[in-house]
Amino acid sequence: MACSKYEVGYEDNRFEIVVSQRFHCPICFLVLKDPVMCKNEHYYCSSCMKKHLENSSFCPTCLEHLSVDTLRPASRIVNDYISELNIHCDFYPRGCPEMVQVEHLKRHVASCGFSPVQCSNDGCNVLVNASDKLHHETEICDFRKLKCHDCGQLKNEVKEVKDQIKNEMKGMKEEMKSEIKNEVKEGMKEIID
Repeated sequence: MACSKYEVGYEDNRFEIVVSQRFHCPICFLVLKDPVMCKNEHYYCSSCMKKHLENSSFCPTCLEHLSVDTLRPASRIVNDYISELNIHCDFYPRGCPEMVQVEHLKRHVASCGFSPVQCSNDGCNVLVNASDKLHHETEICDFRKLKCHDCGQLKNEVKEVKDQIKNEMKGMKEEMKSEIKNEVKEGMKEIID
């Protein structure tokens, strides 16, 4: 039931320990994220409950009337328990080995060297880890700008080749004109005779 259009709870496999089902949201079935509760202390992820309340005005567990205004923050003990759990970084799949407490996760993620960033070289759309961006852009990227130590010499060689091609094309053009003229003359001669 977890929906990707809004932020849901934390995946179980991100935690160092098995988290009790008491700390799972009954809407997304994941570990509570920014938990809120109804007056009967049924806990939900804040974003899951707000999404639920767009279509219903009742608690999914006890069916008591509920609105965004009647939601309450989760009890301190629930918040403390969840905030002290050790969790893998959001960028663990990209290689980040860090495991931090939930309460420090946002701060870690904001500065994590494994966060995906796009290469800024024109024409390159590759996503790389933030810590690898400079190396990618200056050493690996196919679209990086290169410093040419022999540019003057290369420019001269390119110019010579261009001039040579132009001269050869000019010669071929004159040769083709001459051949066409001869063929036209011969064709005319045959028609007249």
